[in-house]
Amino acid sequence: MVVWKGWGLLIVGFIFMFVLPIELLVEHYFGIGQYKALSWPIPLAMLLGAIPTTLVGMKLNNKPARVLVDSDTGEKVEIKPEHSLFWIPMQYWGVILCGFALLIYLKNIGFIYS
Repeated sequence: MVVWKGWGLLIVGFIFMFVLPIELLVEHYFGIGQYKALSWPIPLAMLLGAIPTTLVGMKLNNKPARVLVDSDTGEKVEIKPEHSLFWIPMQYWGVILCGFALLIYLKNIGFIYS
């Protein structure tokens, strides 16, 4: 189950936006089947996906809040946009994706054994 608010699901789209071009380029220049055989293409796609994730997350989540006033009670309510995936704001997913990319790369090169 995937939980998101606002444009948080766009994080997955940013990753897949780089997966296909990297796969096609690696298969073209290094040969068929090398996309999965090489240790760096999948972490590279995650790293590249982290860039727009962070930038768009910062842009969307740093918008000023709207203050609404209830006409009956005079109570002020602040409404701020929230764009998150699994309750984590979008701009922080860039750092998480970089960490995942590093772990995947280290596992692929044999530095981390499972």
